[in-house]
Amino acid sequence: MSKKKKKRIQSDSSIAKQEISILDDPYWKVSSTFVDMHRVGNFISKFERFELRHPEWVQDLMEGTPTYYCILGVGKGAAKSQIEQAYEKKLGFSSYSNEIIEEAFDVLSNPGLTREYNKLLSIFGQITKSMPPPEKNELIKNHDDNINTEKEYNRMGPILEKYKWYYVLYMQGMPDLYEVAGIAQDSPEEAFKKHSDSDSEFMQKIYSLLSDKSFRDDYNFLIYFTNIHSKPEILEEREMHRRKWEQIDNQVVEKIIFNALDEPSGITSNISRSSETINNNHDWSQYLPPNEETFLSVLGLESDSLSGEKKEVEKTLREKYRYLEKTAKVNLAYSVLKNTSLREDYLWLLENQEMIDALHDLFSTEFDLEEDDPDEMEWEDNEIPYEIIRALINSTLNEDEKPKKKKMKKRKKSMNHTQQTLEDIFDLVNKNITR
Repeated sequence: MSKKKKKRIQSDSSIAKQEISILDDPYWKVSSTFVDMHRVGNFISKFERFELRHPEWVQDLMEGTPTYYCILGVGKGAAKSQIEQAYEKKLGFSSYSNEIIEEAFDVLSNPGLTREYNKLLSIFGQITKSMPPPEKNELIKNHDDNINTEKEYNRMGPILEKYKWYYVLYMQGMPDLYEVAGIAQDSPEEAFKKHSDSDSEFMQKIYSLLSDKSFRDDYNFLIYFTNIHSKPEILEEREMHRRKWEQIDNQVVEKIIFNALDEPSGITSNISRSSETINNNHDWSQYLPPNEETFLSVLGLESDSLSGEKKEVEKTLREKYRYLEKTAKVNLAYSVLKNTSLREDYLWLLENQEMIDALHDLFSTEFDLEEDDPDEMEWEDNEIPYEIIRALINSTLNEDEKPKKKKMKKRKKSMNHTQQTLEDIFDLVNKNITR
C-alpha cells in the first residue's frame, strides 16, 4: 500500500472516530472476533494485574458500565475546568450513581491515573476477543442499556430545569395538561388549535402550549420519562395524591398550573414573596384568605376600586376613611392601603394567598414541614424551595436502574457549611418521600 493511500485511510478513520459522539462511548471497544484465550494470554495477565491495583475500574468495565469519559461526557485531553464542570453537572442529574461519577472525576482529573486508565481500556479491548459470544452479547447489551438510559436523562435534564415546579407538582398528583384540556394525548395538533380561542385565559394558554410541537414533544417526553424511570411506589403515591387536588378550588388549581408553566422560578418567587411579606406584616394575616374580612371590606371598598391612577386611588381612600369610625382595624387598613408599596404587596397577597396556602398544605402534608424547625437547619431564603425540588426529583427516580459500586468512595474534598445544610435537606425530603 502506498504511503499516500495509507495516510488517506488513516485520515478517514480519524474523521470517523470524531463523528462518534462521546455520549455513544467511542473509547469502549469490544472485539467482534473470537480467539482462543491462549492467544491473548499476555493481555489477560495485564488485565488481572490491573484488577489488583484498580478493582473498581475492572468491575465497571466487566459490568458494561460506560467508560469514565462517557460518564462525564468529556473527550480525551479535556481541560481540567471542563472535567470539573461536567462532574458538577452529572452530580446534579444523571442515571449513574454518585459513586461512579466520583470515580470518573478522580481518574480523569489526575493525569497519572488517566494514563493508567487508558492502558486498561486498550487491554480490555484485547481480552474481549476471548470472551464467549453469550457473555460478550450480554456485556454489550448492558453497555447499550446504560448508554440509552443516560441519553434519556440527558434529554430530561433541560426539561426539568425549565419545568421543575410542574414536575414536582405533577408527581404530587396534579392533573396533567391533557386531562385539563379534556383531549387525549394522541390527538392531532388541529384538535388543540380549534380550542385556542377559549374564553378562559388559562385554557387559551393550555391549548396554545399543546398545539406547539416543540412544547408537546418535551411534555410527552416528561410523562414518558416519569412512567419509565420513577420508582413504582412513587407512581402509586401520585395516584393517591390526586384526591388532594380534587379538594382544591378549580381556580386555585388553574393558578398553580399557570404559575408552574410560566417560568422555572415562578412558584419559588411567589412562595418567597408571600413568606417575606407576611413575616414583615404579621397583623395582616387575619385580613387575608381564607378569612372573609379584608382591608378592602373594612373600608367599604370594592375589589377593583384601587386599580386607577395614584391620585384617584388616594382620593378614594381619603373619602372612605373620612366617614368611618377610627377603630384600630380601620386605621390599620387605611395605613396599609394608602402606602403605594404596602398596597401593592397586600393586593398581591389577596390575589395569590389561596394558591400559596394550597401549596403549603400539599407540601406540609408530604414533608411534615410543620414538625421541622427551619431555623434549626439554618436554611437560607430562596434556597428552600429549589433544594426541596431537586431532592424530590432525585428521590422519585428508580435507583435500581443506576450502575452502583460495591463500595462507596468519598471524594477528597471537605464539605462546607452550605453543603452540609443541603445534605440535611436531602435527608429530610428523602426520609418523607420514601416512607
